[in-house]
Amino acid sequence: AQCLAHAMRHARPDVDERRRGLLRLQGELRLRLRALESQLLHALAATQGSILDDDAVVATLETLKADAAEIERQAADADAVMRDVDAVAAAFTPLARASAAVYFALDRLPALHAFYQFSLPFFERIFHAAVASAPAELPEPQRLAAMRSEMFRLAYARAASSLHHERQPALLLLLAQIKLRADEDDDEAGSQSVWARFNADLDFVLRDSVAGGGDAPSAMRAELPEDLELLLTMGDADSRRALYAHMRALGWLRAWLQAVGDSGDYDDLAYFMSSADAERCVPPLAVSQSDSDVGLALRELIVVRLLRPDRLLSAAVRFGSAAFDGALFSAEATLRSVAETESDAVTPIALCSVVGHDAADRVDALAAGSRVLRSVAMGSVEGFALADQAIAAAAAQGSWVVLKNVHLAPAWLSQLEKRLQSLRAHAEFRLFLTMEINPAVPLSLLRRARTLVFEPPPGVRANLLDSLGSVSSSRQEGPAERARLHFLLAWLHAVVIERLRYAPLGWTTKYEFGDADFSCALATVDSWVDRAHVAGRANIDPARIPWAAIRTLLSDSVYGGRVDSDFDHQVLSSFVQRLFSADAYGAEFLLVEEPRLEAPEGTRAEDFIAWCQALPESEPPAWLGLPPNAETLLLVHKGERLVADTRKLRALIDDDEDEEVEDVAPAGHADEAAVDRAEVPAFMRQVEALAAGFDATLAPLHGPRAILAGEETEMTPLFRVMQRENSVAHALLTKVRGDLSQLRGACRGELKQTNHIRELLSDFSAGVVPRSWLATYAVPRAYSLSRWMADFADRVCVGQRLAERIAVGSVVDVVRARSVWLGGLLYPEAFVTATRQAVAKRLGCSLEELVIRLSVIDGAVAEEAFAVCGLKVEGAVWIDGALELNDGRHEPLPDCCIEWVRSEDVEGDDSGLVTVPVYLNTDRRDLLFEARLPFVDATAFSSSAVVQRAVAIVAA
Repeated sequence: AQCLAHAMRHARPDVDERRRGLLRLQGELRLRLRALESQLLHALAATQGSILDDDAVVATLETLKADAAEIERQAADADAVMRDVDAVAAAFTPLARASAAVYFALDRLPALHAFYQFSLPFFERIFHAAVASAPAELPEPQRLAAMRSEMFRLAYARAASSLHHERQPALLLLLAQIKLRADEDDDEAGSQSVWARFNADLDFVLRDSVAGGGDAPSAMRAELPEDLELLLTMGDADSRRALYAHMRALGWLRAWLQAVGDSGDYDDLAYFMSSADAERCVPPLAVSQSDSDVGLALRELIVVRLLRPDRLLSAAVRFGSAAFDGALFSAEATLRSVAETESDAVTPIALCSVVGHDAADRVDALAAGSRVLRSVAMGSVEGFALADQAIAAAAAQGSWVVLKNVHLAPAWLSQLEKRLQSLRAHAEFRLFLTMEINPAVPLSLLRRARTLVFEPPPGVRANLLDSLGSVSSSRQEGPAERARLHFLLAWLHAVVIERLRYAPLGWTTKYEFGDADFSCALATVDSWVDRAHVAGRANIDPARIPWAAIRTLLSDSVYGGRVDSDFDHQVLSSFVQRLFSADAYGAEFLLVEEPRLEAPEGTRAEDFIAWCQALPESEPPAWLGLPPNAETLLLVHKGERLVADTRKLRALIDDDEDEEVEDVAPAGHADEAAVDRAEVPAFMRQVEALAAGFDATLAPLHGPRAILAGEETEMTPLFRVMQRENSVAHALLTKVRGDLSQLRGACRGELKQTNHIRELLSDFSAGVVPRSWLATYAVPRAYSLSRWMADFADRVCVGQRLAERIAVGSVVDVVRARSVWLGGLLYPEAFVTATRQAVAKRLGCSLEELVIRLSVIDGAVAEEAFAVCGLKVEGAVWIDGALELNDGRHEPLPDCCIEWVRSEDVEGDDSGLVTVPVYLNTDRRDLLFEARLPFVDATAFSSSAVVQRAVAIVAA
């Protein structure tokens, strides 16, 4: 209603004035009617005797009748005019409805991150600017279309600047959905078919196509030639399941692939599968049935998501552009535009930075030479008093104030919010708040503020220039060799920071490395150089620089102090050891061996800065020591996150659009429990269908067979581990089935919605695994609901067969007779420990005397070994009895055996072996053990390459 009123006031002031005049007239007429009623009652009350004999009463009644007739006539005229006004206002209703949908979409963004807060005044500024932007000379339909297009553009441009860069495509897809829905409401040509595709095709993709597990039906597999299937899936089992799940659900995709298979011409498809910009070369047969640019882009998005997930982000942007008639949206809000046009004196501007990055210098640059700016560093009681004084003075004078690191003072921020509500400030006053993205910041303050999210520019080049640019001229005095040391330190810092983007491959954890670490490292290096430098000399012999001290401090204290993983520490040490040595001053010193990158020559800071400026904007992963495929893996991860974010936001929007369904009585009251399926919201029908599919997946699984303890086995640790696996799996299976049953009953209207069922509905709508299910065992954080269900079904099935064998035999003999899926166990750490205890008991030695050895099975398994399967190696491949580095892909390992041997039996037998970590899953959070494995050509092999590439084995 607010949007409608403002749009009409600006675009049709004549109609708006008539509407307001009619509203005033209707109010006046109602008042006159009340006055007439009062006069009539007063006259009747004052009558003495018969009413018909009282001439004054009769005259009053005749007057009132005439006045009432006049009022009725004026009211009828007003109603007729109001109908005309409503007809004009109806043309503005789609714009108002779309605007309201955009506001509520922005209001749902905190589901992605708590800092994504947007207030109603924020959106009102967007809407007012969009309405004012439409040229008055345009015809009304074109003018309304221009207003709506500008409203969508401004909503993305201003809101996207408050999001992390990787979250911006999710906002674009959300706005595209709203725009397509608005087109459907307008009943434009072809819009309903586009909306149907969006809700059918894209909905299936967003809800994860791997649901149900299993492989392709044999009849369907026969329709795809083996060479075509290999081209599309690269032999990966998960990709094959996803492909056939898509083919079962999407008829146009099945018809296209079958046509490609029948033709035998795979050239276009092969080029698409290998192209660096696959979203621009989707084979034409895949999308030829589309009748619009939006439909074409939607089909391309689905094909790219299935076959080239590393290009999903780019395909999503293309789809968003097509939805908005080819317009390219960008996050164009700048700090200057925000300060001058998008905020006011009582709206603080929050500059939110990722950990380790500081955006305060942007305010200094903006205010330089034109504004009076006062800076206050927060974090102490003195800072609180100074901040209060600065705000009071600046609010009266109309100057600017920047409060730095306000996340260190969350209690004071709560007081600031209350103070701003009653602050009477000069119109030119502006308050800037710099902070790290920290949960301690009050969300109510963020909602009141105009937030901007700042991230350091990606790439080694940008990091190098930023680091070298922060070195003051006073630090560059002294020996000429100091400038090269500063460059080496900047290179190390750039590598450390850039590897964070590839976590958990670059680092197992996103450590809080930042600018403060570089400043500390700079002070450390300068301190030791000053100690070694002889005063009065312009140079220093590189051999005299205390390299050992510098390396130790950098790897163990400055950067290493943040690292809590031994393998991450090895990565850091390998870079430090290579860069910080006297060899760095030699000719043709290599920063990177492959591809070859030589360190620049020079003795001045300007020489190194000029070299950095000539570097490409983006670097190959090899510069960071990572495998060539690391960038592809990163893009795939970002694409999966985009799908998860879009799924979550789409579920929230669907919840808002569907009508609420009243809780019904439990079964037993048939007349109350019967609910018409047409009245059930669409999202509940989808949830019921999803739950029914999961029920079908779990249907073949019976509860794991109870393992009965015999006299010889009941006290062994290995038996107790397997018994625990069996009982926990049975309990979780029972819980999952019970939750699915309750969920389906609630969706059919047979059960009342409890808090637990509402949580399940919310999780299923968003494709998120319920927290109560996740509490039992660890899975990768990126697992969607469907993928978790397929994985859980596989675990229960394998555990079921294992329990059946243990029930009729010795547990030790059973686990040795056949390989155990190590990653499929709920508690693989306990299994590994139990095998160690079993071997220690057999050998009669302590646990500390045994060390683990992992080897690929080649022949008979030793008595102290336990066979395991399902292991995958990341960054290498097993060839001819040894590992060899690959491009970073995951490759399966043959069946292996875990063997416990005495430590003295393996001493001195490490030639050609490299330590490789064995993690529970691809998140690399849980380390199971370390393995010493052979590598191809070990004599010429540098172990640092294995360390820097983060070669690892994952069990699941």
